[in-house]
Amino acid sequence: MKPISKDDNFYFLFFALLILFFGCAVMQQFFPEGQKTVLGLIIVTLAASIAGINRGKAIYRSWYGVLLVTASVSGIFSFFEDYDLSIVTLSALLAFLLSHIYSALKQVMQTKTVTTNHIIGSLCIYLLLGLAWATLYLLILEVFPVAFTGLEAKPWLTNLFNALYFSFITLTTVGYGDISPTVPVAQFFVFLESIIGSFYLAIMVASLVSIRLTQMQEKV
Repeated sequence: MKPISKDDNFYFLFFALLILFFGCAVMQQFFPEGQKTVLGLIIVTLAASIAGINRGKAIYRSWYGVLLVTASVSGIFSFFEDYDLSIVTLSALLAFLLSHIYSALKQVMQTKTVTTNHIIGSLCIYLLLGLAWATLYLLILEVFPVAFTGLEAKPWLTNLFNALYFSFITLTTVGYGDISPTVPVAQFFVFLESIIGSFYLAIMVASLVSIRLTQMQEKV
């Protein structure tokens, strides 16, 4: 079996993210209390995102590993009534996602040739941005239970798909209005996400087109 490398790592991450999002939708639709299954999907997805990291970069792999283990262990402990480590879990997940977005951006933006893997990578970054903001909204909801209308204060795993839905309609600047922020901190991050979502698409497309044109000119 061919090992995952930097030349095809984004394919695995892309499909893992799609499975995670669809899995969350199915669980929300048919089994809203299936929190353990959702947590399992998250762990598998994040583990898949580590797979393509260069094995020579031991520090990066260790950092991601520590964050993933922290999120997994604290998430499991949250199932026990005497422990509520939701803030620890969400903070570790957010740190993991932000770190991975940074690494993915470096790999995509610093390339001198545009391949299908890099195009898939730009899509992965967009999906990771939506997931990161959803995690941030869940974290805000843990601190401010009335931070959003249409988003109830309940266990974050149960709320995950609703947070994802709100995050992506904000990222794409659709804004249906069925979920909206009510406190200043939440409002700040909501409009920040909409700004970043708009600029990301413009900058990423322009960068990839520029690299592709340069690549074609060099061939000529």
